[in-house]
Amino acid sequence: MSITAIILSGGRSNRFGGVHKPAVELGGITVISRILRTVRTVDPDAEVWVAGPGDGLSATEQESVHSVREEPAFAGPLAGIAAASAAARAHDDASYALESATSADVTLVLAADMPLITADHLGDLIEACRRTGFPAAGTDDRGKTQFLCAAWPTGLLISRLDAIGDPTNGAVKWLFSGLDPTLVDVDPGIVADFDTAAAFDRIRTRIDKDS
Repeated sequence: MSITAIILSGGRSNRFGGVHKPAVELGGITVISRILRTVRTVDPDAEVWVAGPGDGLSATEQESVHSVREEPAFAGPLAGIAAASAAARAHDDASYALESATSADVTLVLAADMPLITADHLGDLIEACRRTGFPAAGTDDRGKTQFLCAAWPTGLLISRLDAIGDPTNGAVKWLFSGLDPTLVDVDPGIVADFDTAAAFDRIRTRIDKDS
């Protein structure tokens, strides 16, 4: 049983003034470091791939992860997922080979602008994914499936990416087409992301309140 995590950090952050969102600090810790630490809490041995810049990670953290960039750059999160998946398959990691992936092998797909995700929620996603054999995700404050905080059976994710082919500027929801993802109960605030300064301030207020 293996856990792989893909952290997507390759966006332009246009609505955030062009500032690289994963590298912004909250309570003295960058957003991407918070996410990585959460993954490590769930599984210290998880194979972590950062699809996009590693800005915001310490030197030690960067040494603990694999880095990859989508081609072309800024081709969207689906392209980031595909690039990390392809790199993981090329890497000497038998657990990520389609022919050897078991139903217990899980890949987490995580946006790098969700600093409030918890180890408990990721654990629930992994459990639901292993139990059902389908992707598992929560819902956001609009009641929409949060595609970028999800757990996938590794073999199924590989098959879906292969079926899509060219992922350039594609929608992540294409991965879910025709599937019935398992919805895991979660406080929508936990899977909140931020594209604007106002959304970031709301997250910062929540962190300050909980600290």
